[in-house]
Amino acid sequence: MFDERRHDIDALRSIALFLLIFYHLAVSFTSVAKWILFVPNNKPIDNIWSLLSIFNIWRIPLLFIIAGIALRFSYQNRGVGKLFKERFKRLGIPYLFGAVTFVPLYIIISAQFIYGDMSLDDNIGVLITSIFTGGHLWFLINILIYCLLLIPIIGFISNKKRGYKFVDSILKIRGGVLLFSIPIILEGYLLDLTAYKEDIGYGNSYSEYYGTDHGLLLGFIWFLIGIVLTSQGDTFWEYNIKNINTHALIGVPLLINRFVNEFEVANTLIAFESFNFIFLILGIGAKYLNKDSSQLQYYKQAVFPVYIVHMPVQMGIMYLFSDLNIPFLIKFPLVLFLVCFVSLTIYHAVKNFRFLRPLFGLTNKKNNESK
Repeated sequence: MFDERRHDIDALRSIALFLLIFYHLAVSFTSVAKWILFVPNNKPIDNIWSLLSIFNIWRIPLLFIIAGIALRFSYQNRGVGKLFKERFKRLGIPYLFGAVTFVPLYIIISAQFIYGDMSLDDNIGVLITSIFTGGHLWFLINILIYCLLLIPIIGFISNKKRGYKFVDSILKIRGGVLLFSIPIILEGYLLDLTAYKEDIGYGNSYSEYYGTDHGLLLGFIWFLIGIVLTSQGDTFWEYNIKNINTHALIGVPLLINRFVNEFEVANTLIAFESFNFIFLILGIGAKYLNKDSSQLQYYKQAVFPVYIVHMPVQMGIMYLFSDLNIPFLIKFPLVLFLVCFVSLTIYHAVKNFRFLRPLFGLTNKKNNESK
C-alpha cells in the first residue's frame, strides 16, 4: 500500500511548482507588479488576470495537500523523531538558506529598478524582512508549522496500520470525498465574514494566501486532509480515478459561473470550486501520471532547486527586458524560457557539490521513498 512510490504525486508537485514560476512571471506583466516589488513590464497587461484567476484558487492549496500526502508516505517508514529531522532537512534548511540569499537578492534587484539605488540601511532592512517573511519561500514555513503541529499526533490521525473504516467507506461512495469539502467551505465562509475588516486582519481575497491567517488555516486544512485520505491506501487512489467525471461536472460549472460574474463570487463558492478542481487534478494524475520515466526523475529533482533560485533570475532578466518594446506573445514565452534555462543551469552547477545539495532541498543519498 505504501511500498510503491506515487509517481503521479512527484509529477503533480513538479507541475504545481512550475505553475508558480509561470504565475510569478505573469504578475510582472500586470500593474500589480511594482506594488509587490516585482520588476514590472513597461506595458502592463491586466487582461492576463482572467487566465491567472482560473488556477489562482487551487495552485497553492494543491501544494499543501501534496505536502500532506508526502508526509504520510514518509511516516510509513520512519518514527516521529526521524520524520521531524527529515522534514527540517528538506524544508527548513532550504528556507533558511533561501531567505538570506535569493529572497533579499530578488527584492533588492526589484527595488533598485523601481525606486533607484538603495542605501545600506535599506539593504539590511530587506535582509531582515526576508528572513521573517520568506518571500516566495513563505509556504515552506507554513508546511513546517503544520509538521510541528501534526507529526506528534500523526499516528492517531493516520491510523498507521489500517486507516479508518469510516473514511474508507466514504471513499467507496461516488463523490464521497465531498464530505471533506465541508471544512474548506466553512473556511471560505469565515473569509466572507471577515474580508477587508482591518480590525480582524484575517484575509481579503481567496487567493491571498501569503502572509494571511486565511492562507495559514486553509493550508492546514488541506495538509490534514492529505494525511487522512492518503492513510486509506489504495482506496483513496481508486476513488480519485473513478470520480474524475464527478468532480469535473461540479468544478467546471462553478468556474463558468465565476467567469460569467467576472470572478466576483462568494468565497464559499470559490472554496467548493477549488476543492473539486484539486480532486479532479488528483484523479487525472492518478490515472495518467503514475508511471516512472527518465524525464520525471529529472524534473522531480530539479524543480525545487529551480523554484528556489527562479525569483532573482526572473527579476534580473525582467530588469533587462522590461523596457524593450516586444509584443507580449513573444516577450512572455521568451522570458519564461530564459528564466527556466538560467535556473536549470544554476541547478546543474550546484547539484554535483555535496555540501551545496542540502541547501537546495536535495538529498545526498538515494531514497526511493515518497517525500
